[in-house]
Amino acid sequence: MADKHFSRAVDTADVVADEPERTSPQSAPEISSKRTRRSKFRKYRFGKNKGMPMSNILVLIIIAISAIGLSASAIAVQTTIKGVIYNSVDEDLNRSMDSWAVSLEIFHDLQQQAVAKVKHPPNDFYLAWIYPDGSSAEIKGHNGESKPDWSQIHVGSAPVNVPSSADSADSVQWRVIARERNGITVVVAKDVTQETMILQRLALGQFIIGAIVLALIAIAAFYIIKRTFRPLKEVEATATAIAAGNLDRRVPEYPINTEVGSLSASLNIMIEQLQRLIIELRDKEEQMRRFVGDASHELRTPLTSVKGYAELYRTGATTDAQLVVDKIEKEASRMSVLVEDLLALTRAEGMQFEEKPVDLLELNLALANSLRATYPQRSIDVSTTMNEVPLVLGDASRLHQVFSNLIVNALKHGGEQAEVRVVLREGNLGDNPAIVADVVDNGVGMNAQDAAHIFERFYRADVSRTRSTGGSGLGLAITKSLVESQHGEISVLSQPGVGTTFRVVLPRVI
Repeated sequence: MADKHFSRAVDTADVVADEPERTSPQSAPEISSKRTRRSKFRKYRFGKNKGMPMSNILVLIIIAISAIGLSASAIAVQTTIKGVIYNSVDEDLNRSMDSWAVSLEIFHDLQQQAVAKVKHPPNDFYLAWIYPDGSSAEIKGHNGESKPDWSQIHVGSAPVNVPSSADSADSVQWRVIARERNGITVVVAKDVTQETMILQRLALGQFIIGAIVLALIAIAAFYIIKRTFRPLKEVEATATAIAAGNLDRRVPEYPINTEVGSLSASLNIMIEQLQRLIIELRDKEEQMRRFVGDASHELRTPLTSVKGYAELYRTGATTDAQLVVDKIEKEASRMSVLVEDLLALTRAEGMQFEEKPVDLLELNLALANSLRATYPQRSIDVSTTMNEVPLVLGDASRLHQVFSNLIVNALKHGGEQAEVRVVLREGNLGDNPAIVADVVDNGVGMNAQDAAHIFERFYRADVSRTRSTGGSGLGLAITKSLVESQHGEISVLSQPGVGTTFRVVLPRVI
């Protein structure tokens, strides 16, 4: 092969060009930003909630995290493979600089082939010598129509990738190294089109595999999350049914050590409490309705009497003015007692009372002495089985009213011969120590049906509890409200012909 001299002079300095162009491996595709979509989640009686279901959000999060992981893995693999391929090419280029590329006979003997042992460059290599006077000679491999762009080559630098020169017929990617030997700049390049194609195919394969893996992950995640969220769907359905009024509905039970199981147990407890509260509110509403009706009925009777006597006197049906005044005054007194009891019941249910230590023994002894003066022929006794002072936490005036109502109730309705005893002893109120006060009489007693309703408003147990006794039917209701306002409990035990016991349990001062 004869020497080839270029018509234009090429200065050695022209070989040194700008920084070589760097190529980066083709990475996996970026995940496109998800578009906000508004979907109809569910329509309730109280309105509409719009938004993306949590299951779909979790699927998108899993896909995004998987895509990031696959992209990082693809970049790492691409970078590693590229380094391995180009390291092999660079080793070939560096070896060429120490062997055939700097052989002095390579350009003189190729054309005549006089020297059989002359080493020829491989077909995919390109070799060029640039002499100090600017002339050059080159040997092309199988890419005879292409050569690297000299303007992007640095003498003495590491091998770099450069494109083909502008006057090349074929566009080829070259890996180039340039060294200076004895004043001659030696340029060795290797066609890396095949290596570039391998890297491109690797990137495409990683993209396809990544897309398939992401699709499988999305399908699996959607199925698993939907299956995992199935208990929450049942919880949602239960809550919807309860909101619609089905208070007997309950959330299915799941293992308590799981989040859904713990949520289900908590919801069932909350639903039971809610159901009890609603039932109590309904009962309270019904009780208030009955209370208003009973109060109206109780007030209507004396008012009717007052109106009737006034009408008799006005029409002249009677001329006894004193009789009319006495009847009106009697009915007015009865209404006054009823109104006062209603006010007392309202205060007992709505007011907060002062809480201080109260000695129940001293309180009942003083009360017994006062009532003995009012009922001198009756027996009222107070005793205790405790060795300590029976101190409770409450309001002294209200507790005085409680035991006064109970003792007077026993004296009035237990019979003329009934004896009353107040017995104090130790007890418990739940898990806390308490004082138990039993107001016992040996009177006529009452049956189980009367005992079950005795604390209801305007309830009268038998014929002995009529309006002639001056009672309004609110005394025991007021007593129950007062005891409960002191954080206590009251109950009744009675047997006809044996007697009645009202039991009051109050928290003890520790």
